[in-house]
Amino acid sequence: MTQSGNAVALLRAARPAIAGKLAALVARWPKYAEAHAADPAGFAEVETAVLVDYIASLIERSDENYRHLYVGEKAKQFHDPAVTPEERLDRETALLKAERAIFVEALAAHPAASEAVAHAFDAIDHALLAPAQATLKALFVGDCLYLDVIAFLTAPALADGVRLAPTFVTSHEPGEIQAHLARLADERFDVVFYSPFSYAFLADFEALQHPKTSLTGKAGRHIRGAVSAAETLFDTLADLFDCPIVVHAPAAFLRHEDSLRERIDAIATAPARGAAIKAVRASLLIRAETRNAAGQVIHLLDEEALIAGIGAHEAGRYLYRSDLQHPARFGVLVAEQYRDIVYVVAWLLKRKLVACDLDNTLWKGVIGEGLGVEHHYDRQAPLLELKRRGVVLAINSKNDPSKAVWEAEPGRLALDDFVSRQINWDPKTINITRIAEHLNLKAKDFVFVDDRADERAMVKERFPAMAVLDAEEPRSWRLFDLWAKLLPAKPGADRTDFYRQRDARQSFIANEAETSARERAALFEQLGLELAIREAGADDVARVTELINRTNQFNMAGSRITRRRVEDLVADPDARVLIADAADRFGAMGTISVLIAEPQDGRVVISAFVLSCRVFGYGMEYAILEALRAAIPAGVSIFGLFQETPHNQPCHDVYPQAGFGPATGGWQREAAAAPIDVAGWLTVDAAVRPMGAAQQA
Repeated sequence: MTQSGNAVALLRAARPAIAGKLAALVARWPKYAEAHAADPAGFAEVETAVLVDYIASLIERSDENYRHLYVGEKAKQFHDPAVTPEERLDRETALLKAERAIFVEALAAHPAASEAVAHAFDAIDHALLAPAQATLKALFVGDCLYLDVIAFLTAPALADGVRLAPTFVTSHEPGEIQAHLARLADERFDVVFYSPFSYAFLADFEALQHPKTSLTGKAGRHIRGAVSAAETLFDTLADLFDCPIVVHAPAAFLRHEDSLRERIDAIATAPARGAAIKAVRASLLIRAETRNAAGQVIHLLDEEALIAGIGAHEAGRYLYRSDLQHPARFGVLVAEQYRDIVYVVAWLLKRKLVACDLDNTLWKGVIGEGLGVEHHYDRQAPLLELKRRGVVLAINSKNDPSKAVWEAEPGRLALDDFVSRQINWDPKTINITRIAEHLNLKAKDFVFVDDRADERAMVKERFPAMAVLDAEEPRSWRLFDLWAKLLPAKPGADRTDFYRQRDARQSFIANEAETSARERAALFEQLGLELAIREAGADDVARVTELINRTNQFNMAGSRITRRRVEDLVADPDARVLIADAADRFGAMGTISVLIAEPQDGRVVISAFVLSCRVFGYGMEYAILEALRAAIPAGVSIFGLFQETPHNQPCHDVYPQAGFGPATGGWQREAAAAPIDVAGWLTVDAAVRPMGAAQQA
């Protein structure tokens, strides 16, 4: 027997003793104290013996999945909402040090194996103790598939700088699941994962995995029940949560240990399971398309495509089997997909701009050498889709601007798709500053992609908040593609024309404006500024939610809001959700403002008021406030919530200049105050019902 084989044999022989020592390390933790005191040996068998098995399998097979499983098991063990982050780190550090010592001591007679375990713990310590730059709140709706996924996902996500804060909904009964989700309705999650037919999640689908049900007249009832429950849960999740929702389109496979009995059961139950899977895939596709068309983000994860590379049989194979832990190969595949989703949600989803290098990034070769280049159309495609969904593109390239051009092709990325182009020989950090100033964006809004490690390092050092990706790494373009899919697809989302129009507007003002107020007014009159103010309807909910949540500079109270809350306000006959659309001689500017007003304690309270930076300086904020004032009954005052934030300096003076006086928590405008002055260069069309009027049908 090899030395590693001897070490594995020793670990397995000493399994109860080692598990007991590991269990003693957590015996006084409040979450475990009662169970350990009642049955120490039983507790160790359930909770810590698995750790011995994972280390033994890691030595035996040199398969990093067992290290991931160890990390995942520790992540589950460490999860305790009652413990502060500082306490958690101290607890983790002490526990991992003690566990390492137990294993190293157990293998003292096998130096090579002992050293291998020490190296394994180096990786485990790094995965669990490394500081994370972001924490992601994720809701997992499914069964023990998600315990597998957490095991395989924790370490890779931490390597990306993301610590997961998971919430699980795992009951097998639809009624209990619905009740659990109702209790979570007011929680704000960054992402929701839903696997409707994972393993034995729904009772009706679990029944179809047994021949005595699948091969009888009961099968049809269970198929209908499983599909109906999956649809209802989908609708509930889409109604409750306005973050991206990742939904599995299920595939037909079963977990197994490769026994003959399991093979026979899989064959016997395949028709009934397949019927349920086919029906739910078709239904979820239609539901997702409907929701996405309304501005939500429902991302379907195709399990059939996911397992195609290894087949259904291999996907269902157990990697380990015990009463509490039973991960299958499928969990590894899912975790690989989820890692990218977690990265996009944590680091890309709220970014506004991609700044691209050109040579060996958007094409292969150096265009300035005159030898011709080969375009990376596969890389350009996700950038074009991001542009369609509202992310703006810029060029940051060391190049000769006279040579860094290419002919536009239908459906391909073209030079005009980039709203800001810095093509020169200056340092790229300087060019990024120029792009940020041109577009009025911050480093945290940027993603920079370049093929050269030195350029990426300099940019990251200068702008730590910027996301920086390697153009030569295939994952970067996979992330861009996924980023586009996790953004809502909305008509008119492309902002390229907005920036072109803004440049034309600013050029017009810069070339012709004088300093006097009279000349300024005359100039703005030439712009032909138009403002349409109306009440939001059901079709505006997504845009209202997005504009409030994405606006920082002119956001009176630093407001953030959920889609469900916006829906409630739009439907409330006493509240007013005002949206304003602007246009001028250079074109439409789209929806540029949202104001939410609600009657409270005998006055009207402006709970949210945001304005797009592209209309700063035109006085539109005062026209919107006046439209609200005109709709308020005589004798009623207006109170505007105000909260200073690090970014909302541009709106600090608006309320006082509109006749509001300081008040606790904001600014108040008394009922007797005169109407708010509206700039004469604005043509305003306001359609706001008087507050107090009944909601119209």
